[in-house]
Amino acid sequence: MGQKNDSDLTPEDIAHKHLPEQTMYKVQTPEAHEGDSEGVRHSPLIIRTNEFRLLYFELGPSGEIDWHTHVPGLDEVNLCLEGRARYTLEREDGSHQTLEIGPMEFVYVPGGARHKIEAIGGQAHRSLSAARFDTAARLENLEDVSEESDTDGSEWEDALFVDRKRDEVVAKDDTLVSE
Repeated sequence: MGQKNDSDLTPEDIAHKHLPEQTMYKVQTPEAHEGDSEGVRHSPLIIRTNEFRLLYFELGPSGEIDWHTHVPGLDEVNLCLEGRARYTLEREDGSHQTLEIGPMEFVYVPGGARHKIEAIGGQAHRSLSAARFDTAARLENLEDVSEESDTDGSEWEDALFVDRKRDEVVAKDDTLVSE
């Protein structure tokens, strides 16, 4: 009898036929500290593959992430986990749109939009940001970077980056990630 083609295979036959070795990873958030000059309590925690990016960040009371712009292909959806935050978007004509979110509320920020995020209400703001990963080699802040800024990129390093196209882990912070 001849060999079955893929269309004749049952789910059990193909369960792992075309898959590389698979590993799950557990990523722990680092302990928060007092915060930097903008009130960011610790560097954003980034987990990504070729297809998506997930970022966790905390802002201390009255902390903010100042005006910044992502590449046009990076649409963000942010979920407030705790606290409250004010998101302000600057439109091309100079006008502003402001939304306030609280726990378990989402905000959508379109790609290429100039925006800022401010913790409000006197308590820390914790948020989870999801985005389809852009095809650019790196996601860059398109605002001018002052000379006082950290330019070595350490603030935005990946906690975990799994390259699914090459089936390899490109970056893994062993202090936060375990199998």
